[in-house]
This record gives sequence, C-alpha cells and structure tokens, in this order.
Amino acid sequence: MKVVDIAQRTDEWLAWRKGGVTATMLAVILGENPDKTRRQLWLELKGYITPPDLSVIPQVRKGAAREPLALQAFEDKHGVLGLPICAEHGLSPFIRASFDGLLEDNRPVEIKNLAEGNHLEVLEKNERSSFYQLYQWQVKHQLVVSGGTTGFIWFWSPKHTPVLLRVTLSEKERVRIINACTEFWDSIIHDEIPEADPLRDELPIGELSHTDQKKWAALSASRRDLETDIAKHKKELARLQLEAKSLEDEFLSIMGDFRTADHLGIRAKVYDKAGTVDWEAVARSLKPDLTTDTIESFRRSPSTSTRFTVDAKFTEDASAKPIPIYHAKRSRKQQTAPEEEPKQAISFWF
Repeated sequence: MKVVDIAQRTDEWLAWRKGGVTATMLAVILGENPDKTRRQLWLELKGYITPPDLSVIPQVRKGAAREPLALQAFEDKHGVLGLPICAEHGLSPFIRASFDGLLEDNRPVEIKNLAEGNHLEVLEKNERSSFYQLYQWQVKHQLVVSGGTTGFIWFWSPKHTPVLLRVTLSEKERVRIINACTEFWDSIIHDEIPEADPLRDELPIGELSHTDQKKWAALSASRRDLETDIAKHKKELARLQLEAKSLEDEFLSIMGDFRTADHLGIRAKVYDKAGTVDWEAVARSLKPDLTTDTIESFRRSPSTSTRFTVDAKFTEDASAKPIPIYHAKRSRKQQTAPEEEPKQAISFWF
C-alpha cells in the first residue's frame, strides 16, 4: 500500500480519484449495485453523461458533516485510533481508496450515517440488510488496497444505537476484485465501452444498424408531431370535462337529499365507497413481531408495463450529443492478481 499525502474532499482529492478505480465503484464493476451498471459508470468517467450530484442530497451532506463525530464515537467505544487517509495499491496504483478510518493493523472502518428508516433496517437485519450487502464491497476494495483481510462498517446514527458489522476478504475475492478493476480500467484507457445490459441500460442507438437508426429517427418525428396533436385534444377534453362537472354540480343541487334521479336521458346516483384495507397493518396487529421478509414472501409475481415520454419540442440539431463508438474487446490473457506486497509497518508521518 502506498499512502498518498492528500486531504479528502478537496479539489486535489477529486482530481486524484478520477485517475483510478475507487471503492465506491467496485459494486458497480462487479454487477452488485442495483442502481448503476458498468456501462453507465464507464460513460460517466469518459464524460459522455453527467453523474448525479449527490452533494445536493440532504442526507449525503449530513453524513459527510457527521463523519468526524461518528469516527470519534467509534474510537471512544473501541479504544482504537482510525486515520482518515488516502492510499493506492502498491502494485496497481489505479486501485485507490479513501479511508474514513484506517486502523494500525490495516483494518479499514467505513462510516455510514443512513436515513432513519434505513438505519432501522440495518438494526433489524444486520448483515442481511440491503445496505450491508451493498457497502461491504467498499470495505473489500479498501482491504485490497490496505492488504488487510478484515474491516468494518460502522453504521452510526445520532438517534439510534450504532451498529458495527464485520467484513472479511478471502484471497479468492481479492483476486476477483483486482482482475475486475484491472479489466474495467483497461476499458477506460482503451475506449472499450462495456456491452449494454438489455434489462438495465438504455438502448445504445449508436450501435444499431444504419437502417434501424433511420427508422427510429422517422418514427420519432412522427411521434413528436402526434404528441403535439394529443396535447391540443387533451386541453380541449379538459375544458369539456370541467364544463360537464359544472352541470353535474347543478343537477346535484336540484336533487338535494335524494341519491338517485333518472329523467330526460340523465341518470344520477350518489353512492358511498368503502376505503381500502391496510392488510399489512392488520397482519402486524395480529403478529407484532412480523418481519418485512415474511411480508415480502407473499408478494405476487411482478408484471411488465410500458411508459413513453415524448418531448414534442425536441429538435435534433439543438440537442445533438456525442455517442460513444463501441469497440469490441481485444483478446487479452486472463488477468491474475499480482502478488501482494510484503506487509510492512506503515508510518503515517506525512
């Protein structure tokens, strides 16, 4: 491990992170992140799409501000010192990590300050929680950088009991992570965009045949024109429905307390509609210790639906954007994990 003398959350730190694979990327690279694919990450890193600005999320800002408090609480509880440092893998320096706290025996501590409901899920499920399942990969990545085999996630909350969960890294996982990071970083360097996942990625228009691209363009123009007509008719329909509602209100005023009327082609009926039953609340009232997993086991099979969103004001010239060209991956020998550096005592005097 090579310690990098750089302060976290500075412009210099942001530039350093762009020069390699960081811990937050690993779950995406391994296909373990439900919210982002390898292709989306690749497009972000290459500048084709803009990544979401997480700093505008209040909970993210709160979490960053509370990290020193959470680290201090961890140190006080366990009697150890965790150093917030940055480091690179000794033999593969593009594999990088920013440690919330690194203990003297190379064990990383990853701090998570979740929203209240999410923290309660961790309290209930521990290692089975979706948050542990996702964030364990950050710690495993950090262990690859530090050379350690055991680390921790410190789920800290200012309102609820904190939770300390252990993360271990096997040698098989270490090899898998180094290989995956190497392959992904090579794809960045050599402009080899990962193949699109049909279930999660957008259709790569630039990779369609010329015929299909022309067909899509023609269909798009027709659908945008149709959307303009639909909008006009919707506006007229809304006006007519508002006028009808006004007349219906007058009928009801004539009916007074009567709930049914039928005269001159107009039939009116006033009826009561029962509210829906909150079956989850019913189940929990009968069995207070009912778990979320048990409730989920009764969920019916999912169905597929379709939704189109049309921008009738779209113009191709005004919104042209670069489309990455797909390069088939060149054949390479299977990567193998480089031998780890011999573990040495680490000095933090920098």
